[in-house]
Amino acid sequence: MKITLKQKSLKDGRISLYIEYYKGSTVDANNKRKHLRDFEFLQMYLLSNPKTAREKRKNKETLQLAESILTIKKTEYLQGKYDMKSTIKSKRTFLKFFEELTDEKMKEDTSNNYGNWFSTLQHLKKIVPPNLTFDEIDENFIKKVKNYFEKDALTKSEIPLSHNSKYSYFNKFKASIRSAFEEGYLSINYATKVKSFEQAESQREYLTFDELQSLAKAECKYPILKNIVVR
Repeated sequence: MKITLKQKSLKDGRISLYIEYYKGSTVDANNKRKHLRDFEFLQMYLLSNPKTAREKRKNKETLQLAESILTIKKTEYLQGKYDMKSTIKSKRTFLKFFEELTDEKMKEDTSNNYGNWFSTLQHLKKIVPPNLTFDEIDENFIKKVKNYFEKDALTKSEIPLSHNSKYSYFNKFKASIRSAFEEGYLSINYATKVKSFEQAESQREYLTFDELQSLAKAECKYPILKNIVVR
């Protein structure tokens, strides 16, 4: 991908600065070549005809700032391409990152998925130091969190978590690690290094056809009860 700084003249005499992400080209069904581009407008402008020294200096400063942003965008792309983590992002705390993910789930999700994220956060606050940064995360950290859900985590009633709760909470934690990797906070996706809990089989609350047939043939002291069950 080619990332470049572009300029667009506006009707009001200003020049808008934007970044173009050129992703190559493709050929459509009519054998016509189509160029693939994305644009990011910086909301930064130059005067097309600066007259005073102040206007010229302002143009120069704005252009330098836009070029600095371009450099950052190129660096972020290379970090993602070569699995390099951002040194700035790696200094962020994990719990703060997880809290932001949880807030996003609250805004976008109307199911009980947000409730699971929120509950996972409350548990993580008990095991993860508030100042732990992404620099300190490794495979042992992932195992430590899994061990907590496996052996130490309790419900509000002070009883061990159900197997499905362990499965759900640990998967939310792993999803956050995977997201951190994709966003450049981690150079390794540690979510793939530790196996998740097996999901417990849901309790069946119905009879199969063969079971109903067997029940219909069985003798029952109270026929009315039998009729209720097989009806």
